[in-house]
Amino acid sequence: MICFALLAHKDEEALLQQVRNIREYNPNDTLIVLYNGGNDPDFGKAVCKSENVLYCTSSRPLQAGKTGRFFYDVMAWLEEAHISYEYLVYTESDVMFINHGFKDLLEQLMNGYDCLVEAVKVEMYPDKSNWTTAMRMWKEWHLWKPFFRSEFFYGTFNPMQVYRRRIVKRMLRRINKSHLERLLDKTGVISMGEMLYLTIAMQCGAKCQEYPRMYRKYFRYRPFISLDEVKDAKRLPEAIFAHPIKDHSVRAWISSSQTTKDTEGHS
Repeated sequence: MICFALLAHKDEEALLQQVRNIREYNPNDTLIVLYNGGNDPDFGKAVCKSENVLYCTSSRPLQAGKTGRFFYDVMAWLEEAHISYEYLVYTESDVMFINHGFKDLLEQLMNGYDCLVEAVKVEMYPDKSNWTTAMRMWKEWHLWKPFFRSEFFYGTFNPMQVYRRRIVKRMLRRINKSHLERLLDKTGVISMGEMLYLTIAMQCGAKCQEYPRMYRKYFRYRPFISLDEVKDAKRLPEAIFAHPIKDHSVRAWISSSQTTKDTEGHS
């Protein structure tokens, strides 16, 4: 069972397109949990009801760039609700699937591993860091060091991090909730999710795998994925997902290509 933890905060139409996109390319044994990071408490509830999506009741408004707690909230909520899954996937509103094969890829790459990420970075020396996100963490390291109980931390790219439930359980046991809450209330670190989860997992003894380069061709921070790129990606079986997709025309084309495929498949 794959559980997609989906962070979104606005645009019901885009949310509906994304939910249906996840279902199209992951049709079997799939759960989707929506975390509403916006200010409208009703955002996404209609989509959840119509599309059989779980709504995380721990959702709360999040500031831009400071969305790192979302994955922790979903992890804890799933455990409290006794919801079973094998893989938990960190998914954001600007990720969409392009081709099938994600489940097969997980089973291949996660064989003998506890987590799967874009790349593993190790931050050991603040004066040698050239990663903006980590540099902000180093500035607050006097606050975070007692929480991590470590001299260094790990980092990766937020979207499409994958963790087995067995390692999630160990991570939750290690996390001091009240300590984490105090830190999250006052931190100035952005993209906390790029460091928090991988570091805790590694401290719990996780074996971590990286996505091979061939699967990351259309997976990056900037610039946004263009329509031409998505059309090119569609022709490559290894281009399973893409990020960041911000343009409505790109979303519409992906959704249309799904519909076309479904129509052709049933003709």
